[in-house]
Amino acid sequence: MTDESERALEQWNRAAGAYSMSRGHGALSLSAIYEPAIEQLLGDVFGKRVLEAGCGDGSYACKLATRGASVTAVDGSPEMISIAVRGTERGDIDYRVADLTKPLELPEQQFDVVLANMVLMDIPRIDVAIAEFARVLRRGGIFVFSLTHPCFFCSDWIYDERGTKLHKAVADYLSTKVEAPDFWGTTLHFHRPLSQYFGDVTRHGFVIDALMEPMPSEEAVAQHPDWQHHRRIPSFIVIRVVRS
Repeated sequence: MTDESERALEQWNRAAGAYSMSRGHGALSLSAIYEPAIEQLLGDVFGKRVLEAGCGDGSYACKLATRGASVTAVDGSPEMISIAVRGTERGDIDYRVADLTKPLELPEQQFDVVLANMVLMDIPRIDVAIAEFARVLRRGGIFVFSLTHPCFFCSDWIYDERGTKLHKAVADYLSTKVEAPDFWGTTLHFHRPLSQYFGDVTRHGFVIDALMEPMPSEEAVAQHPDWQHHRRIPSFIVIRVVRS
């Protein structure tokens, strides 16, 4: 597992520059679909202590800080953290390099909120991270995480003879497997069924509080007609759990 984690982090180090430069285009532009759901489930973060786990280039950490949160942002990729530090004008975000497959060097019950935005499917194991999120959250704190939808995101579309998208072919959903998408250079994607995510969060003392399968607004589809299929089949899922 260590070798797989190191390989995944090496690939994200190589992809970091392309990832950050492509913000607003391609796969990252789709954040306009799921970020409103994240914001709804996070609620008002003013005055709250927030841990962003897997912060990438720091763009969402900056949003949280702008909204009045006290933010600690960690990522396993040193290159991502370097980009985040260089791109952050605010001085009140505590950026740290931290591999989420290992224990975090953070005190117990330090945070009101943990956010893992599009990260858990990018690490080879999630049990350590979820146990650590439970440890560093205060009682009653919330953990919000977003994922590419395990059931549909990597499934292939079936087209008719005119090239119209009909439906997705879902196969082998219940197996765990590793895929290698190429959005910003090859990175690893660790497919696991939703039952594994839910099993790990409930096993570590969380209670599932909300679940959303966001879709783009009609206004967004008017601007991006190729997003129409995201109103038929969800590509993303956002979940909020509470530390009991």
